[in-house]
Amino acid sequence: MSRAWLDPAAATRVAVLILVAVFSLDALAQDRAAKQRELDEVCEAARQVRLIADQARLVEECVANKEKKDRAACEHYYSDYGARRPARYYDLAECVEAFDYQRSQRSRGD
Repeated sequence: MSRAWLDPAAATRVAVLILVAVFSLDALAQDRAAKQRELDEVCEAARQVRLIADQARLVEECVANKEKKDRAACEHYYSDYGARRPARYYDLAECVEAFDYQRSQRSRGD
């Protein structure tokens, strides 16, 4: 008198629903990851604009104040500006948006 928990048609429907749910969650996660990458790229582009302007200004000041022996030495000295600590310009609106999006995903448990 044993009865199957679900008849074969119902079991198939449940399996399909489970697969659809799993793939939907995966697609949502991929969408969120793609949006985070996009926001991070916008942040980095905005930072680079500011960093390049700062770097050019610092090189000019270095040359004008004769801080190094010549322009090439000043350019070399500031060639990694922005890559050193402390990190700069993460307070730009574009970066704050990227950080807030990332934080909102963590707080949701995603």
